[in-house]
Order: sequence, then C-alpha cells, then structure tokens
Amino acid sequence: MDLLNKKINFHIHTKYSFDSLLEPSFIVDYLFQHGYEVAIITDHNNIEGAIEAQKYAENKYGNKFQVIVGEEVQSDIGDIIGFPVIQEVKPGNYQEVIKKFKEQGAFLCLPHPYKSHNLFLIHQNDFIDEFDFIEVFNARLNDSLNEHAMDLANKFKKIKIVGNDAHVSNDLLNCSIVYKNNLEEPLFEVRKTHIKNIRKSQIINYWKKRNPIQIFKYSLLYTIGL
Repeated sequence: MDLLNKKINFHIHTKYSFDSLLEPSFIVDYLFQHGYEVAIITDHNNIEGAIEAQKYAENKYGNKFQVIVGEEVQSDIGDIIGFPVIQEVKPGNYQEVIKKFKEQGAFLCLPHPYKSHNLFLIHQNDFIDEFDFIEVFNARLNDSLNEHAMDLANKFKKIKIVGNDAHVSNDLLNCSIVYKNNLEEPLFEVRKTHIKNIRKSQIINYWKKRNPIQIFKYSLLYTIGL
C-alpha cells in the first residue's frame, strides 16, 4: 500500500452501508475523473462495497487508480477504522475490534474522535497508542469538533488524515490529502459538506429501515434546510 505523493480520498461509504446508496463503480469513476489516485472505502461493519470497488478499479484503470479496502467498525467506545483489510471485522468490544484489525496488519484510524466516542478513554495513552491515524477533519462536522481532533493528533503525535465521510455523491469532493515524502507531512484541501447532504444520508438510513416517521422528519428538515 503506497500512499506517498498521491491524491487520496479517505472515509467513503457505499450502498453497503446503512446510510448510503452510492454505487462502488460510480465512486471509482467519479474520483478518477476528478484527479484522485487512491480511494479508501470504509463502509459500516462490512467490506463488500470496498471489494467490489477494488475489483472494478483494477479491471478498468489498472495501476492508475487504487482502491484500499477499509472498514468502519462500531465498537462499545465508538467507531474504529482499519485499512487495508482482508477479512471483515465484526462490531463489538473495542479491544477485540483493535485486535482483529492488527492481526491483519491494518493501520488503525480514530475517526471523528469527538463524535460518539468515549471521551475519557480516547485521551488515555494506553488506548490512543493503538492508533496510527487520527481523522483531524471530518467534512460532516463543525469547526470546533475538528479543531479538538487536530489538538488530539498534535498532543499524541499521530499521523493526520482528513475524511469526506461521504454518503452521497455531493460529499465526495469535500476534501483530499497528499502525503509528500513521508506520512508526517500531509497537504490537504478541505471544505464542509452542506447540511442537505447530511439530511440525505439520514433519509436513506431510515428508508432502509422502513421507518416512515423518521423519513418524513428528515425530509422536512431537508426541505427547509435545517
């Protein structure tokens, strides 16, 4: 897995996640057309979409575009991302999730650390030492939470990465990262996603769950832009 001097798109969800309808082939084609060279796909609790995208990219673009199979796994302390992944890791106890990723030789990333995580545990050395990357910018979060994430990465001297957390097509171009010369020297471009795109993924989530009340609620919020 070579990440140096390549334009990377990190933290992408496909239709195999509960809150996205993005086709793996569309993601590959769209990112290739916009100058990306690497996509790290991290569906919720499965790797089917990433594998599908990887095979599609290999057949269509050869070595011109690389898909790295990742996974965003729900644990009892919050989400944990691992990449590259060969075998799917099941949700559960965070120590077991970390162990299963490390057994595959995967890098570990703490995504959006100040959203839905155990805020006491993520500041403990014996926990944070397990991680290679911290997502210092998540395009779906506010500035304050991203600033706290950057402070966390600086404090513990972790490799910084930025994530689109893409669930709909309009999310895909919100940020990019290039590691020049080594992983400690990232160059990134970032912009926040629009609230309507967040609402779209929430609508998709409840559509898949067949929950009409929640669909109506988020459709209304989408319509009025809140």
